[in-house]
Amino acid sequence: MKSIITKFLSVASAAVIGCSAPGSAAAVSFDYVVLDPGHTPRTPGAISAGNAPEHGFNNVFVRELAQALELEQIPYLISNVKNAELSLTDRVKNTGKRALFISIHHDSVQPQYCNLNTSPCRTDYASGYSLFVSKVNRNFRISKEIASKIARALRQSGLSPSVHHGEKIPNESKILLDHNGVYQYDNLVVLKNASSPAILIEVAVITNPQDELLARNPRHRAKIIKAIVKTLREYIGFER
Repeated sequence: MKSIITKFLSVASAAVIGCSAPGSAAAVSFDYVVLDPGHTPRTPGAISAGNAPEHGFNNVFVRELAQALELEQIPYLISNVKNAELSLTDRVKNTGKRALFISIHHDSVQPQYCNLNTSPCRTDYASGYSLFVSKVNRNFRISKEIASKIARALRQSGLSPSVHHGEKIPNESKILLDHNGVYQYDNLVVLKNASSPAILIEVAVITNPQDELLARNPRHRAKIIKAIVKTLREYIGFER
């Protein structure tokens, strides 16, 4: 893992300098991004409407996001390169003052919203992307700022956020911080334990058959990745 970051830091050939975004109170500066593909083969996360594990969707997206970052010469490392049974705390061990942690996931719904007599869960109740930050994270303000800018870029790309995480039901009831789809989720381990600013992105609701099709579509993934990279490059201040 160390060789990965060394490789891309050498490609950049200089420290990455941050600049303040319009309206921000202070400069934001990062040297590298930690990409975290959520879940593992043994704990695969949500099961899609088509009976595929979330873990596979996360790996595909992270691989393509890493390729996009490499093209932009934005240094990165991946938290779980070998698909190991990595603990949540181990996922954030390479975070620090000079890192930005981005965890990639694919979403589901609470059991009551699954269509009756279907296994795995299938639903049209929710769709779209969502982003999460934790107020317990010592860099909450910056995390929220970055998440809001990514969410805004996604909306400007014609995508819609999911709103079901704000519903007042058990295991949801998240605080909506930004109408573009940013929620506060304080107890997510990777967000609250990261030493750096940290965000979690739910790319699509894969228990929704239509969203699963989008998650499998390379063009749709590319649109989301473009919005993420645009934010990192133009607003957070990575410079080549």
